[in-house]
Amino acid sequence: MQKYTLNQILKTLEKLFESDYATTKQIKTIKWNQLDKINKNFTPIEKSLVMDFSYAIAKKKIVEFLAGKEIEEEEKK
Repeated sequence: MQKYTLNQILKTLEKLFESDYATTKQIKTIKWNQLDKINKNFTPIEKSLVMDFSYAIAKKKIVEFLAGKEIEEEEKK
């Protein structure tokens, strides 16, 4: 998983929230092909961030995501 800056995370989450994606269920079920429909202004990095964030939510590893930790590595410990 790519490491993201806190600024990138906040800007991307703001775009999601402005597009009325503000619940765990909504974000957890996002698919790559939906991202342009959600917000046409997502950059490729933001799209990757959304997908990684969705994965982190599904694995209940949100803090690890925000801290820039590899989620797979954390599961092995």
